[in-house]
Amino acid sequence: MYGCMLALILPVAAHTQPADAPVVLAAQPLWSDGPPDAGRWKGALDQPVAEELRDNGATLWNVTRPTLQAFLPPKGKGNGAGVIVAPGGGFRLLSIQSEGVAVARWLAVHGYAAFLLKYRVVQQAPGETVEALRKRIAATMTIDETGAAGVADGRQALKLLRAKAGDYHIDPHRIGVVGFSAGAHIAGMLAHAADPNDRADFAGLIYGLPFPASMPPIPQANLPYPPGTPKEPWLQPKPTPAPDALPPLFLAMAQDDLAVGVGVRDYYGKLLAAGYHPETHLYTRGGHGFGLRGTGTTVDHWIEEFDWWMTQILADKNEKRTK
Repeated sequence: MYGCMLALILPVAAHTQPADAPVVLAAQPLWSDGPPDAGRWKGALDQPVAEELRDNGATLWNVTRPTLQAFLPPKGKGNGAGVIVAPGGGFRLLSIQSEGVAVARWLAVHGYAAFLLKYRVVQQAPGETVEALRKRIAATMTIDETGAAGVADGRQALKLLRAKAGDYHIDPHRIGVVGFSAGAHIAGMLAHAADPNDRADFAGLIYGLPFPASMPPIPQANLPYPPGTPKEPWLQPKPTPAPDALPPLFLAMAQDDLAVGVGVRDYYGKLLAAGYHPETHLYTRGGHGFGLRGTGTTVDHWIEEFDWWMTQILADKNEKRTK
């Protein structure tokens, strides 16, 4: 099935590629000697299982070998920014097409170096039904445990990209992440890393948020005003960002999303209370898991709005550098 995966993603021969097509490289292992926590992660089975594409190639199951695959902009079209793409799937599978390949290709065509993260998911035992797998996870693993390997893989991906940024013609300080549902947990944890130097430079959380049992600490966005500053907001000067503030965040979800709707709104409220103003899009409808599969509703345009937002925050970064 691994070969089938490559056939699904890798480009056709170069001489048949349109001039504006992204350059798709072969997937590379995240860990040269295998994941260091492989023997301790509760999502792994005692016996190895094979990766398997299902649903006509839409989903990928039993990921045990995490990889990163580059989708690079056409020659001369790159903007110097990189984006890690983390598909969702409840840590049981990866929605590899509509939340992975399609997103990475779109971003590459629009100037971003996109990197599809194929992270580890909880393995399905031979003969185990999907419902039995779901019940086993619920009964034996906490949300922290189900997502632990994916978060570790995401952190390794960011570390690798910063070390090899020159190979991909990207700025090591302009590498962000976009994640979907379970992938948004990974994106959120990359944004909330304890050491600000280990955080992604920006993060898009699409119908998701950090899901740990205890929400990661949210540092204050700005330094306190000096004594004597007026209490009226309209009389206060522009705040000074705190040195350990979170990176810019983009949140998007449909308001009829029963899976994460309450959690995302609660997360937004906590960010607002800490002084952040994340770009937030609450669509009328679209459900959970819309990705880039096309629904005929306004959620289909989230990626254009994500692009516009990234364009703005990258311009802001450039302005700060020149001051």
